[in-house]
Amino acid sequence: MKTNKILVGFAVVSMVFSGSMVVNAEGIENQESKSDIGFTAPEEGALTLLNVADFDFGSNPISAKDEVYKNKAETTTTVQDIRGTEAGWTVQVAENGQLKAGAKELSNAQITLKTPTISAKSTGSADVKTDVVLNTDGSGTTILEATEGQGNGVTIEDFDTNAAILEVPGETVKIAKQYETTLTWTLLDQPANN
Repeated sequence: MKTNKILVGFAVVSMVFSGSMVVNAEGIENQESKSDIGFTAPEEGALTLLNVADFDFGSNPISAKDEVYKNKAETTTTVQDIRGTEAGWTVQVAENGQLKAGAKELSNAQITLKTPTISAKSTGSADVKTDVVLNTDGSGTTILEATEGQGNGVTIEDFDTNAAILEVPGETVKIAKQYETTLTWTLLDQPANN
């Protein structure tokens, strides 16, 4: 029994001394190393429109009343900016003439981009313009703008099923055909105010 107590006491003393040896250890020398990586802008596609929105206002009965038609499906415009400069950019859209069915024009019809939003899937950010009326004379109107410090990465502008509208006066003469126009989306490599 006495031998067991001595052995236990010896084990405890050994543990205390061995612990104090670790606690009292001092660093002899510290050195620093470096980890780094560099990036350069790609030669092509650093700032680009990946896709642009199409607007489908559906097939509708001819009406003699003023009507407002909403786009039927969600659509997006996507900007990729991997220049690495955070210089900003601007997206403008132009309507290249009035909607037409052959030579027949849908006179006084007006497309308005009411409430686009930035998708939560975006890695970039930008300011969305709302209530943007498209000019049928082909002149561009700013719809999306990344100011300096914004827009780096991928920015997705969402147009849900109510975000774009087409207003058609009741007095406009209509024929039972499909009317079409084209929209030109232009990406500028700086914010619009520069």
